[in-house]
Amino acid sequence: MRRIGLGMAASLALLPAVGRATPAPVEEVPTVIITGRVPPDAATERIYGTLQLDGAWLNAAPERRLDEALRGVPGFSLFRRTGSTSAHPTSQGISLRALGPNGAGRTLVLVDDIPVNDPFGGWVYWSRLPTAAIASVAVTEGSGAGPWGNQALDGVIRITTKALEGGEARAGSNGLAEGTAGASAGGVSVMAHASRSDGSYLVRSDQRGPVDTQAGWDDAWVDVKARGDLGPLALAGTVSAFHEHRGNGTPFQENGTDALEGSLRLADADGPLGLPWHGTLYLRRYVFKNRFSSVNAARTAETLSLDQYRVPATSAGGSLSTTVEEGGGRRTVLGADFRWAEGATHERFQMVSGVFTRDRDAGGDQAVGGTYVEQTWPLTAAIDLHGGVRVDAWATSDGHRVERSIQTGALTRDDSYAGRSGALPTARLGADWRPASDWTLRAAAYTGFRLPTINELYRPYRVGNDIIEANALLKPERLVGVEAGVTWQPAKGPTVSLTAYHDGVTDAVDNVLITTQPGTVPGFGVVVPAGGTFAQRRNLDRVRAEGVEMRATWTLDPTLDAGLGYLWSRSTVLRADGFPQLVGKRLAQSPLHQGTADLTWAPVAAFTSALRMRASGQQYEDGLNSRSLAPTVTVDLSATWHARDYLDVFATAENLFDRTVESGRRIDGLVAIAPGRIISGGVRVNW
Repeated sequence: MRRIGLGMAASLALLPAVGRATPAPVEEVPTVIITGRVPPDAATERIYGTLQLDGAWLNAAPERRLDEALRGVPGFSLFRRTGSTSAHPTSQGISLRALGPNGAGRTLVLVDDIPVNDPFGGWVYWSRLPTAAIASVAVTEGSGAGPWGNQALDGVIRITTKALEGGEARAGSNGLAEGTAGASAGGVSVMAHASRSDGSYLVRSDQRGPVDTQAGWDDAWVDVKARGDLGPLALAGTVSAFHEHRGNGTPFQENGTDALEGSLRLADADGPLGLPWHGTLYLRRYVFKNRFSSVNAARTAETLSLDQYRVPATSAGGSLSTTVEEGGGRRTVLGADFRWAEGATHERFQMVSGVFTRDRDAGGDQAVGGTYVEQTWPLTAAIDLHGGVRVDAWATSDGHRVERSIQTGALTRDDSYAGRSGALPTARLGADWRPASDWTLRAAAYTGFRLPTINELYRPYRVGNDIIEANALLKPERLVGVEAGVTWQPAKGPTVSLTAYHDGVTDAVDNVLITTQPGTVPGFGVVVPAGGTFAQRRNLDRVRAEGVEMRATWTLDPTLDAGLGYLWSRSTVLRADGFPQLVGKRLAQSPLHQGTADLTWAPVAAFTSALRMRASGQQYEDGLNSRSLAPTVTVDLSATWHARDYLDVFATAENLFDRTVESGRRIDGLVAIAPGRIISGGVRVNW
């Protein structure tokens, strides 16, 4: 790994030197970096219903955090209805189409073609991705693994950044302060970001006690990017550093993350045999730390229950792809990629008389690599077909869980888990037909998979009095799905698309409740405190996910645009060997109904206002469907004034009417909530 890191650092350092002798004028420098993979063509994006969101959409969004803005896509689910302004990092996983959101997420997120899901737990650090630095976002729901492989079980989100020439600063309620700035010259660009906030309370107001505090945060990152040519080879590299610190709602509970990342993208428009090719290399190093506590019923005092004092995780990988243009619109893409990750948690637990008595080291390695071929071919001027196959090999190794007495050093547990491996084929096939200029019909079938994360396999955890045990024998999740859609896009009037889908998931990973009885759990040796629960990560044999999604946009007049989005989705457990009580139940955190409504008003060229309403139906906190979270409706509002060619002034109100949004409900009745109203204002400057 040291050699990989040094090699990447050397390559990145050389980029400015291998640039053109005469720098291009600033206005000619592309804002989008070199593509690291062969990008999907227009027909492929259309067949699988990819939603394209550009920088103008992001700038107009009332929500300034990227994950919050993406909630304008009805199929986009944040775990526990809480975004990165208050969510614990381990619960910032993303799922599409409400397919059982969990902390790890079932969606692959790529930034400039580099996977950014945490190598240890699969979640995403959304604070690392402010909208000011984003050029575009492409959201592909369903479609299986396609060319992306692991983690893309229910889809993929592809984020493209830009070389920022200017900056954005804002301030707001709860002590919010945030700034992003960037500049570039001679093929080198630098971007930096910092933010802080006193945060919001995480417990419903009528249940708070003296121990409850606002969950504040501070974070910062810097990116250095360079572009250049080395003969026929175009290169783009990035070196990044990231820091985040968060409070978790009580004095003792906090977490922090420090990260270093490097990546290199390569492209040759006229490679061997005349075939263009694209490649990526990346290396990421994250160190996480975290503390949880147990709070008494009156919420007057807390006791530390877990101290994750060091959780290092490293990942490395790369990809290579090429395109064969066969004439007549026929196109074949061939590629391969590889990802490797290692991680372990070092933590203190089992508090006795105010002192931790046990220390745990649990983790392992994981590797997955695949090859794929995808082809697009037009049957007629009105019909396009697309198909692809992929084969992945995966392996886990060095799985371990070692626990010892802190006071004596004696081992209390020493588990080594045998390495496992396997191969997973996936495929997808789709077509679209344009029978008339304003109608498009499409259909697709696909398969996908997700390997359980290192965190899910080896690390148990505790939140308050609720204990979740790891499971080193978890199987990969598998998905088989079909969908069909129709789009009507007349020359005048609304554009409307409708998609129906039916997916089957095998071996879906879920936290399955074992007992609510206090005392030692047989076979596990874990002591459940009074009022607590004990669950373990298990594979559910069969889950069915089905739904209908609608999107509509309409230019009502030259100054007013409207948008509607709606998702009806139902994810149901069909089979769970050993847990018949789960059969027929809906997956936790999966509402039946989600919807959005948007209005964008621009009465004059210099002023734009955007209003967004988001609604989410009732959903369950737990797999037994015994604890329900109430439906919710929130409204966000923004206004932007283009004061000068180089200056915009904006104001935003998130959760304008300060609605209480339930995000969690414990077995003892304690209700967690998402942030209330947040008012902010700021400026956006272009150099």
